[in-house]
Amino acid sequence: MDESIKQARTLLQGEQPSPEGSVLRKLVKELKGALEFALASQVLARARHHAPGDIWIVQQLALCAYKDEERPPATRFAEALALLEGIGLRDPGNRNAETLALGGAVYKRRWEQFGKLEDLHEALVFYRAAYERNPEEDMGYGGVNAAFVLDRLAARAASVAARTGTDPVEAEALRAKARALREDMAVELPRAAERNPALEGQYWYVATLAEIQFGLGNYTQAGEWLAKARNIETKEWERQTTFRQLVTLARLQGIEAPIENRDSVKWHPAWQALAELLGEETELALSCYRGKVGLALSGGGFRASFFHLGVLARLAETDVLRSVEVLSTVSGGSIVGAHYYLAVRHWLQSHPDRGISRSDYLAMVSELQKQFLAGVQRNPRMQVLARLGENLRMIFRKDRSRSHRLGEIFEEALYGRVADGHLLDQPRVLAELLIKPAGESDPDSFKPRFSNWRRRARVPALLLNATSLNTGHAWQFSARWMGEPPGLIGTEVDVNERLRRPYYRDMPTEALRQYRLGHAVAASACVPGLFEPLVIEGLYPERTVRLVDGGVHDNQGVAGLLDEGCTLILCSDASGQMDDQSNPSDRLVGVPLRANSILMKRVRDIQYQDLVARLDSRAIEGLFFVHLKKDLASEPLDWIGSDEPRSEPQHTGQRTPYGVDRDLQSKLAALRTDLDSFTEVEAHALMLSGYLMTEHQFRELQQGHEKEGQPGTWGDYDVGAPRGDWSFLALEELLGQPPDSPDVRRKDLGLQLQVGAARLFKVWRLVPAFRVAGWAALIAALLAIATLTATFWNTPLPSLAPTLGALVLILALIAAGLMVPALKWVQPERAMRGHLRKGLIAVAGFVASRVHLAFFDRLYLARGRVGRLLGLK
Repeated sequence: MDESIKQARTLLQGEQPSPEGSVLRKLVKELKGALEFALASQVLARARHHAPGDIWIVQQLALCAYKDEERPPATRFAEALALLEGIGLRDPGNRNAETLALGGAVYKRRWEQFGKLEDLHEALVFYRAAYERNPEEDMGYGGVNAAFVLDRLAARAASVAARTGTDPVEAEALRAKARALREDMAVELPRAAERNPALEGQYWYVATLAEIQFGLGNYTQAGEWLAKARNIETKEWERQTTFRQLVTLARLQGIEAPIENRDSVKWHPAWQALAELLGEETELALSCYRGKVGLALSGGGFRASFFHLGVLARLAETDVLRSVEVLSTVSGGSIVGAHYYLAVRHWLQSHPDRGISRSDYLAMVSELQKQFLAGVQRNPRMQVLARLGENLRMIFRKDRSRSHRLGEIFEEALYGRVADGHLLDQPRVLAELLIKPAGESDPDSFKPRFSNWRRRARVPALLLNATSLNTGHAWQFSARWMGEPPGLIGTEVDVNERLRRPYYRDMPTEALRQYRLGHAVAASACVPGLFEPLVIEGLYPERTVRLVDGGVHDNQGVAGLLDEGCTLILCSDASGQMDDQSNPSDRLVGVPLRANSILMKRVRDIQYQDLVARLDSRAIEGLFFVHLKKDLASEPLDWIGSDEPRSEPQHTGQRTPYGVDRDLQSKLAALRTDLDSFTEVEAHALMLSGYLMTEHQFRELQQGHEKEGQPGTWGDYDVGAPRGDWSFLALEELLGQPPDSPDVRRKDLGLQLQVGAARLFKVWRLVPAFRVAGWAALIAALLAIATLTATFWNTPLPSLAPTLGALVLILALIAAGLMVPALKWVQPERAMRGHLRKGLIAVAGFVASRVHLAFFDRLYLARGRVGRLLGLK
């Protein structure tokens, strides 16, 4: 493959004529096999210049265009269709099966990308036309895909009929059409081999016959063809495509996946047929039954992190985590998601696939909860200023900022706790975080997107989402590259430039090639206004990239999952949702802040509606979505003097369906989205909420799954798995008690969660004696000053001022003069002017952070211990 790439680049740079005939076809085939679609397109474009009427060249240009994932989807699909229309795609008399089938493939991919059902119907039209107009040339390719699309549409129609309680007339009609098409092909295709026996040595011909018989339910015959296909040398992606298509077809037929570790002799005949293709690896590969699984962890500071940890606990119990292929994270989700990824990475690199079980993920999440809470209780936000030398460097050096320092603290306080052998004094570099799973024949070249399909314990790809202030686009960090993914850019209305994503090996500087994990996480969590944008220089010409919180673009992280082709979406959303306000601010700052909240709410609503629409069109197979305000819907408010009855309440009872008191759940949703210390009570209450919500969500999904008449369980997961021994479950009984409960522990829990919404002075509100002592000291000081001032108001002060009263007035003016510049801290750039002031700020920040960490933080954490709360009487 490397030789073909070198040959293509040499060809494009030189003056020699383009290759023709078999040489061109071989080169293009090798480039496509290496997934070098852009390079293949350039070679084909040059060849087309010399042979403009060659239909094969145009077909290959269309294929390479729609498969080139380095280009925005809308652009590549439109270009591919334009090329095909130029050679008669929509001509009713067109009998070129390749052109028609390519049109079907493009529309099918558009449906997968955008979830529009009409694209799937259009794909069906072109696939059928390819087979029906020219079956000899089509050789079943368009035919089997048309039948497959019919089965997909039938499954959707059957689900709708089951939900509505109507007869599945449409579903039966669609299945009948699919069967008739396959029966016709079962007769016609073998005749082609009678005329040309060499066809039985071609992989796609044999695989097509296997799919025809599989779709008809003739599993013995399908197995015979698959056994032949197994003995034909072919590429890995081709075998994977066949296997996945047949597994999906079996699911559409209502066949349950086999129970793990069950004797294959007891498998359904469909799975026994598939074993003829893969042999002993079949059971592991059958985990693709549920589709490609993606998990999104939203932003929301440490509040979100702890909520996600509770969600992860239940996902581990139901055996979801073993199947996750993409982990897309934002802000607080990135902080904990990177920690989880490191733990999974270590385990996958230490144990072969067959030696990894659900219990391993349970142990990982349990340890993660302990490590993460311990790291958070070091108070990363205050640790940023706790070293005087670092403070001075951040102030006087342009390449250092609080955001960089925060990322390094994440590595020290959190990621350094992962026992993977990494040296604590060495930075964690993104390019070194690729997972090289144990037991693989070539772990160094393992690519999750193409190699996961033979594994049960999937190797997840990590996407850390930030936002580019330069372009307004999403910016992602992975273990292979950084930059703006083309799949998240809509070219119809977005005309901003895209900052292409280079691989780390192609970075222009060593610093960029060795980019730190902590800095990437900090970029994802750079809340605008609280932290400076994280700067990347020297990557693009005449550009200084400035990155902020990924939540500015997509606070849930689901866009990254869709872009990666995930079809089973799980989203844990603990982001800050807009609250009601009885009297919104009309001030200069308050109005734009509120307007921004409204905008973010609208984006979130649209994104969720898009997910539901994709689910309805079956572009995705399943959707799991939990959020902190679940089942807290408010009731309509009547106008003054209304004589119409109020609408029925949207919920009954004080508890949510997942067992949490609504008042306490509201307080959890209002907890601060900060990066400071969280107490045990706050952390465990958030984890418990996420856990209970996930448990309930799975019950609801299973009920819907059964109502639609689907086999097995939702996602083929153990949705009713027994609970584990989680420490946060100790708060379950308290979290369900109503506000008027006489239990003093419930009152104290409510107080702690209410105080937890504040960013400052929390310990003052929780410790009465401390608060009284503070006020007493302040009042005493003011009284003393007032008494001294009154007593000596007219007393002369030699050489300084004529009277004490005049001095007091002067001091008041000086204080006012100092206060006004201090207000500039709402605009940090102005506040940083002047070396003396910067130095004073560095010292003041150091002293304040040290005092807070040594005294106030310890009091707050002690007040919030779970043992103390449960011991109250």
